[in-house]
Amino acid sequence: MNDIKTTQTPPLTVKPEAEENLLYIAIKYKNALIGAVVLLLCLGGGTYFWMQQRQANEKEASLQLSRVAPFLDSGRLSSAINGEGKIPGLKKIAAEYKGTPSGNMAALLLANAYYSSGDYTAALNLFKTVSIDNKDLSAAALAGAGACYINRNQFAQAADTYQEASKQAENDVLKAQYLVKAAECLQQTNQIKKASELFTKIVADYPGSTAAAVAQRSLWQVSGKI
Repeated sequence: MNDIKTTQTPPLTVKPEAEENLLYIAIKYKNALIGAVVLLLCLGGGTYFWMQQRQANEKEASLQLSRVAPFLDSGRLSSAINGEGKIPGLKKIAAEYKGTPSGNMAALLLANAYYSSGDYTAALNLFKTVSIDNKDLSAAALAGAGACYINRNQFAQAADTYQEASKQAENDVLKAQYLVKAAECLQQTNQIKKASELFTKIVADYPGSTAAAVAQRSLWQVSGKI
């Protein structure tokens, strides 16, 4: 698919920073996700051996993931991705413990690490395949894909992806932020009317929010272009 480019000056807020993807929130949700999986396994009954193996895999994956966290905290992305010494990296954890909560989070954090290191193609491919039950984390993966599309100047795809991320998210702050990104991407493709309609929706649906304030300023900027 050909990249969509435009000579229009991009809005100041359209270029996403790594922090704005909110992917590192995965660590925050770790205990809740693990607890949910364990509860479901216990309710299943009749699968004791499988449950024990599943719990053992998750425990090991969680331990491995905790050892990688210092690399992420200090910005040592290469070590986080590939590991260092006897500590496996996110790439290995995601592959070996695929399907466990911590394995899935490793994949999400791996995609974010690729994004932060500037490898947008690898990040995009991984963001599109991350599977997480938690809706806000699933939305974060979609937003990560949207950020990759922006860096590849594929603004139409980014707009669609951010809108899907907003639908997926449960947190209102995230829903509004993703819609702002979608509207800004629509501006980049010269779809000013659609962008204006989306900015208007943000102001109406999320009054008093930071996203609404950004949307209102953007509405004033595009009002004479429709």
